[in-house]
Amino acid sequence: MRTTTVRLTLVAAVGCVLTWLLATAGPAAAGTYTVEACFAAERFGSSSQAFVDFPALGIPTSGMYMRRACGRFDDAPVGLVAGNVVRSGRVERGAQAGFVLDAPPHSSFVRLDWSGRARRRDCRYALQMYALAADGSAVQVRWPDGTVHGGLKNFLANRSCGKTERSYFQVAQVGSKYLPQPFAMLGPATRIVQRSVCVGGSGKRFCTARSINRIQTFSAAATIADDTQPSVAIVQDNPFTHGEWVSSGTQSVGYTASDNVGVKRAQALVGNTPAHDRPCNYTQTVPCTNDPGRIEVDTTKLGEGTQPLAVRAIDAADNAADSQPVTVRIDRTAPAAPAVSVEQGEGWTSLNSYSAAWQNPDEGDRAPITAAHWRLCRAGGSACTTGGQSGAGISRLTELRAPEPGEWQLRVVREDAAGNRNDDYASQPATLRWDPEAPALSFEAAPAEDPTRVSVAVTEKISGIAAGQIELSLAGSNSWQGLPTQLEGGRLVAHIDDSALTPGQYLVRAQAADLAGNVGVATAAQPLTLPLRIQSALQAGVVTTRIVRDQVKGKKGRRRSRRRRVIELRPESRVRWGRHVTIAGRLTNRDGQGLPGQEIRVLGPGAGGEQLLALLTTDAQGAFSYRAAGSASRALRFVHPGTRTVLPAESLVTLVVPAAGGFKPSRKRLPNGGSVVFRGRVASLPLPPAGKLVELQVRQRSGQWTTFRTLRTDAQGRWALRYRFQLTECHTTYRLRARIPTEAGYPFAEGHSRSRKVRVLGAEGPCP
Repeated sequence: MRTTTVRLTLVAAVGCVLTWLLATAGPAAAGTYTVEACFAAERFGSSSQAFVDFPALGIPTSGMYMRRACGRFDDAPVGLVAGNVVRSGRVERGAQAGFVLDAPPHSSFVRLDWSGRARRRDCRYALQMYALAADGSAVQVRWPDGTVHGGLKNFLANRSCGKTERSYFQVAQVGSKYLPQPFAMLGPATRIVQRSVCVGGSGKRFCTARSINRIQTFSAAATIADDTQPSVAIVQDNPFTHGEWVSSGTQSVGYTASDNVGVKRAQALVGNTPAHDRPCNYTQTVPCTNDPGRIEVDTTKLGEGTQPLAVRAIDAADNAADSQPVTVRIDRTAPAAPAVSVEQGEGWTSLNSYSAAWQNPDEGDRAPITAAHWRLCRAGGSACTTGGQSGAGISRLTELRAPEPGEWQLRVVREDAAGNRNDDYASQPATLRWDPEAPALSFEAAPAEDPTRVSVAVTEKISGIAAGQIELSLAGSNSWQGLPTQLEGGRLVAHIDDSALTPGQYLVRAQAADLAGNVGVATAAQPLTLPLRIQSALQAGVVTTRIVRDQVKGKKGRRRSRRRRVIELRPESRVRWGRHVTIAGRLTNRDGQGLPGQEIRVLGPGAGGEQLLALLTTDAQGAFSYRAAGSASRALRFVHPGTRTVLPAESLVTLVVPAAGGFKPSRKRLPNGGSVVFRGRVASLPLPPAGKLVELQVRQRSGQWTTFRTLRTDAQGRWALRYRFQLTECHTTYRLRARIPTEAGYPFAEGHSRSRKVRVLGAEGPCP
């Protein structure tokens, strides 16, 4: 009847227990965690590893047994079972079986949610479930009904013994599930003990082995309190944690962490880095490990620049601690395209050694430039080669070389210390031009129609011809003089002015420079003999006629005189002002043969110097003529400029034009003491700006002319003079003239007017 009452009471309490458990369900508060065992740990495979059996603790268990049957339901007792081995015979006093649940160092049990059953047939056995403090003393426990007891279950030996087999205690069972009840520790418990022990009694030192005496744990969930913070430190074993610049991607942060109850979670305190949950087994009192760990940090979710990084470790009881921070640096942006220039310039060069430079602007808190990568391609994008150079803050590439002669395009991409590099940010191309080969020169034969032409074919395959020069040297002189040279297509062309050079043999050489400065030199195989063109002679003069007498043989051998007209060409001739003369001439070769169809230029003085007056052409005999006016004294040059085959020649003809003018006396007859007015004019123009100087002369009896007055004309060349005759004694006829002398700026030779007569009647009458 008593057993029935106990069981009914327990079943009736199931509803209250369920209601209390649901009301208090949820995660444990910070500083605690729960260790689950047996059927409470179904999600962990119903493990009971947290409980240590007595043999492992060195406690004698003769005649007793322990069984872990948490993971199955069969006819045998389930759960953690501690009792005697049922057999014939007896169990010696002190023999015991059981399990111990120890709290980790520096922690304690604050609660145990437990369900189980105790069954005793022999009252000499004690069946116990209790908690101990660190000093070994028992810890008071508050039961679910609010009462306080010395243990969770404590059936002492030789007490409350019935005469029949009974179940002394059983927590509510619903189907195959055992619902635990909460037992609160009223002190810091460090050990929970479940045991069955033979105590003996009534003077007996043994217990019977024939009956079942055991205590079972169906479910156990021990709540452990821990206020100890974990220790954590970052392991600086890679560039990221050493504070070097890194780019996009996942970076590993190693750490060491330890705690008395193990570390369940670690988190990098930077950006939105998720926590790293470590493996924990809550069927152990130290559920989590203290092994080193690593956290993977996605830098794409972090800001760029320099920033601190710490690792937070959280132990199984949710106690947290942060490591000392380390500095990390992140830069995900590739450097922009630089403006690259070639230090040697982008022109052609014969040296295959280049340097390129650019500026690295200050980008603030970003990774510095540490490398530069270059790509060198032929103009047009083919045949590329690549390379790179590194160095802190590199802003210059040295010892760049073109793979082959020609024009190449250089592009540069910078890389920073974080490894950021984007080939789309390559620089605008800079040009390298290399030409190591000098031009090749070869002389060509001069054409017959142009013997003065010197032509040199220039072969330049790469850069192109920049300039060239053809030179002459008189054989044996070792002195070279350059000829005016032109570049016509792929040839150097010059013409030798053989009219200005001393006749003789000349060496000829040519040199040509390409755009890279390479110079090719060649010397003609055969020297040239100058002059190259036909020598010519030009004779010109004023046509004059004179009569000469020749002695000729007549009949019968007699010699007689013969007059004949001879035409002469005078290189200098006087021409009266206002008259014309004919100038004739002839152009011949060295043998005196006329050169027809040749141009003759007539050059004379002009306002700005010598100017062209006429162009003449020789006739079939090489002759020409020119009608010149006596407008002023001048020298006319008749010039044959030469042709490609004929040398130039010239002849000088001087025309002397005397000044012209006249005058008249107002009277031709007058007495001594009378006066006469002489009026005259200088006709040969132009006149000097201040007028022309004029001298009045009288002829002496000796025939000489003597100047007795000097005067100057007005701007129109007119003049007038009143003269009084006072010294004439007898009748005298005077012959007078006006002399026009030469004068600077007046283009005429000395001239004079016609003479005029004036008769002066002297007081003494006719002269004797």
